[in-house]
Amino acid sequence: MIPALGTVRKWIRRTVLSVGCCVAVLLAVTAYGWWIDPRIIVIPLRQVAYMRLDVASRLITVDGYAWPYLDAGPADGPVLLLLHGFGASKDAMMELSAPFAKHGWHTIAPDLPGFGAHPYHEGEHHDGAFYARSVDSFMTAMGIKHATMVGSSMGAAIACELAIEFPQRVDGLIMLAPAGVQAPIVNDFMRRVADGANPLDIASAEDFDRVMNLVFVRPPAVPAPFRRWFADMAIARRPQTLLIVEAIKPFLSDGLRGRMGAVGAPTFVVYGTADAVTDPSMLSVFASEMPQGRTALIPGAGHVVFGDDFAGTVRAMREFLEWAGLERGSVALHR
Repeated sequence: MIPALGTVRKWIRRTVLSVGCCVAVLLAVTAYGWWIDPRIIVIPLRQVAYMRLDVASRLITVDGYAWPYLDAGPADGPVLLLLHGFGASKDAMMELSAPFAKHGWHTIAPDLPGFGAHPYHEGEHHDGAFYARSVDSFMTAMGIKHATMVGSSMGAAIACELAIEFPQRVDGLIMLAPAGVQAPIVNDFMRRVADGANPLDIASAEDFDRVMNLVFVRPPAVPAPFRRWFADMAIARRPQTLLIVEAIKPFLSDGLRGRMGAVGAPTFVVYGTADAVTDPSMLSVFASEMPQGRTALIPGAGHVVFGDDFAGTVRAMREFLEWAGLERGSVALHR
């Protein structure tokens, strides 16, 4: 009995030692990812988020450039193409795509040129016309003949530019806090831009916090590794980002004014009442130039309206799609 007891004790000691070593390694990796290289934590957790939302991360080459994009929903469903805002990426549209994918839409959210994992297009002037052409080329490469467009901020202005220059591409147009026109009420953000500043510039983790507080009324909690990863990515591509700022600033400031009458697709323009970037007073400009469209204000929401009131924004979008005859995947009314 005693030898057997000794064997058991040795087995217990070895097991405890092995578990302890595994825990120590795990803690060391976590600490390294937390303080040294946040990619070790961020990239696996991002994959978990993709799996949770049933979103696939894919890549397609268009005109020699890799376009990363997120793909969800049935492949034969009507296409909902989501365009992110300035300084963001496809991941910013991930949560928004999920409820529509579950209701039969084929949702696609690409990284636009110069943002996310999409490289800057050397030699190109990254203005509104360039981005509209780029999205048109992406749609061709993807085999997408037409889609309902959803854009946030800069992405909304680009979606509108696409509807003006490539009307056959757009079944419906949903613009969330769009840029592209002068605001009747000039806010502090706009005054700073007019003075030559870039309030969305990120050169440190502290800048990341400042921008989050600017675009959200209720900023989401972002763990330290994610904050550092976002800041590191922004700093790495900052030289190209500053070039994009100068190229696209005229378009985002007033590039759509006087041209939106060419949009034939059913249109929905949404702002948050607490938007400190694109002022909600801009809603009247879009309404006056696109009288066939619909508008909505999301009470208490900031610039990222679906971030501050996700349920309210999705509900308003689905009501518009139903009104426009698009919710059930029918062809657009203007065709």
